[in-house]
Amino acid sequence: GKLRIGYSTEAARSIPPAAVSEKVKAAVEETAELLRSLGHQVSRRDPDWGSIGNRVAARYLRGIHDDVELVPHPERLELRTRRFGQLGSLVSDHVLEQARGPAADRDRQRVWRLFDDCDLLLTPVMGGTALPLRHWEGRNALRIMLGQTRFYCFTPVWNHLGNPAASVPAGFDADGLPLAVQLIGRFGDEGTLLSVAAQLEAERPWADRRPPL
Repeated sequence: GKLRIGYSTEAARSIPPAAVSEKVKAAVEETAELLRSLGHQVSRRDPDWGSIGNRVAARYLRGIHDDVELVPHPERLELRTRRFGQLGSLVSDHVLEQARGPAADRDRQRVWRLFDDCDLLLTPVMGGTALPLRHWEGRNALRIMLGQTRFYCFTPVWNHLGNPAASVPAGFDADGLPLAVQLIGRFGDEGTLLSVAAQLEAERPWADRRPPL
């Protein structure tokens, strides 16, 4: 049936601003136009992110720290993983409790208002196409964290809020690298999310696409 679908290329900000390429924005615009041609009501809708990035960063880093603490042989981990664990030790129990509890509830109340008049939200998945291998190799943990925050700026918020989300292929750029868009549904509404993903796959098949080896 006809759905109300919002789309946005505005990412939640943490410490540094997001870096979103024009090719990624174009993939979202093209997918929005495809959904519009299929009969859906599509309009631009930017979520009210507020300072949600601060909670995401706190949960991410503290989660790494806690996992490192549970590893039988932490010395076998990559150096940057151990360094991330050290950064996570700076996140106190109180900050973590707030990020997972009262602050997360406020984030949901604010961001979820978008779904009062949208059935789905369409966004990029990452700020660009796939990064080269070893892109972060040899950099210190803080610099890696800041770089990743700028690039992987669209998916972590939904882990924090608990919404179902799906990465859907959206063609290729001029260099042959795959593009994708993200569909996000209301809390607990996987059915609508999967049905629209299936509709996009039927209109823009990808199962037979394989990279040359």
